[in-house]
Amino acid sequence: MDLNSIKTNKTEYEIIRHTKTNSLAMLMIEILSRSVHCHSDLEIGMILEGNIDLVIDNEVFKLNKNDIYIVNRYQPHSFYSNKHHNKIVIFLINHALYKNIGPDIIYKKNHIVYDEKNSDLYTTIFECAMCYASEIAFTELGAGAKALDLIYKLSKIADPFIDEQSTKQSRSKGKRLQRITDYMSEHHSENITLEDIANLESLSTYYISHFIKKMTGTTFTEYLNNIRFDHAFSLLNKTNLRISDICCEAGFSDSRYLNRIFKQKMGIDIQSYRKNIDKIELPLTDQPYMTVQNHISQSKFMSELEKYYEENFKECYFFNLK
Repeated sequence: MDLNSIKTNKTEYEIIRHTKTNSLAMLMIEILSRSVHCHSDLEIGMILEGNIDLVIDNEVFKLNKNDIYIVNRYQPHSFYSNKHHNKIVIFLINHALYKNIGPDIIYKKNHIVYDEKNSDLYTTIFECAMCYASEIAFTELGAGAKALDLIYKLSKIADPFIDEQSTKQSRSKGKRLQRITDYMSEHHSENITLEDIANLESLSTYYISHFIKKMTGTTFTEYLNNIRFDHAFSLLNKTNLRISDICCEAGFSDSRYLNRIFKQKMGIDIQSYRKNIDKIELPLTDQPYMTVQNHISQSKFMSELEKYYEENFKECYFFNLK
């Protein structure tokens, strides 16, 4: 993974654009780190190569090749790979796809370890993915149908439950997290305080402090420093600005403070990093403090799926869409 990988500078509420169908998006990506975020879609992913850690509610799920993970709607989560190579196919299913035919399911089990007994589930995943990637007419209908089948099959093994009140609470918390993260990202260069966030939400600083800690796994100060660090890191890689100017742009009080945080996170000081920028593999730590991910292009999507299937599930029933 090189420095041309995607790097964003905020922990955020993510808005998914469903470009091929109205209710289903599919991605194939490599992730080194993905900061805490949430979205209104049900997210289902499968590890095609390598391994990665998924963090939900401060619980770490160690995902290995062929494992499946589930992230419920509005459930904050992050990823980090600890420098292991990985490739993941991800389904982002909008509630509109199934709200008229079934309940808004919440899955208790976020991690499904690979088991040959679930071969039917893997077949459905690949049929859905291949339909989505195909250019044949009406395949979006097939992808949507298979996505519904996937939700149904998961309901048999992922301990689902129906709780409209919990869903409403999750939605409310997700939107609050969005407002807070947006504000902090937009004002990170200013001297913002916990009181500013509390006033924004008309809540006490005590409540907001605990809310941020619970939703992101970090304190307000740690979270703000992560945003500032991410911005400073981006400027280091994309500009020739002086360190003092980068501190000002990112919101750090002085260069010594930034350098101390940089060394804690990256294992190297800023000057050494700049001298060896083309030789350093990222990230150097195992914390999801920023987003570093690479999207596999749509032109390679189909070939990557076929290659993986041939290498891992040759004996299973599978169809080929060209």
